[in-house]
Amino acid sequence: MPNPDNDHNPHVLAARIRELQDREHLKELKAQYARRSDAVFNAPGAASAIALADLFTDDGVLDLGPYGKFEGRAALLNAFENLLPQGTQWSTHYVANPLISVTGDTATGSWYYLIRTLPAGPDAVVIPLSGSYDDTYVRTPDGWKIKQTISGFFIPPG
Repeated sequence: MPNPDNDHNPHVLAARIRELQDREHLKELKAQYARRSDAVFNAPGAASAIALADLFTDDGVLDLGPYGKFEGRAALLNAFENLLPQGTQWSTHYVANPLISVTGDTATGSWYYLIRTLPAGPDAVVIPLSGSYDDTYVRTPDGWKIKQTISGFFIPPG
């Protein structure tokens, strides 16, 4: 139960405000991840790859399960510019239902996603993918960055 004596304590209020701000920054970071991921497929090239990689720490990890695991800035840039666009012509990412926990300069986030994607190939059709992201974040001098993203896939019962 909240302690009413703390409701007016400036230190408690400052800590609450900081946590709320951090949570909003992390939501914005994940929204940028979704939009910049789409740009990698919809407008492939160095600029979109760099923009997406900039959301990660230099030693960041992106684990896309069967689509590959990429560790470190060089591997992320290569994946975003060269590898991943080979298999996808177009995508749009939606992320929702965040569960975010902030502890000082680190945080975790769990998200659901729905991705509509058009694979590469002349007879391809748009397919939906759904699943989850489990993220680890760190606060850097440049703001919050993604340290690790692990993607899981939801497969409906057959």
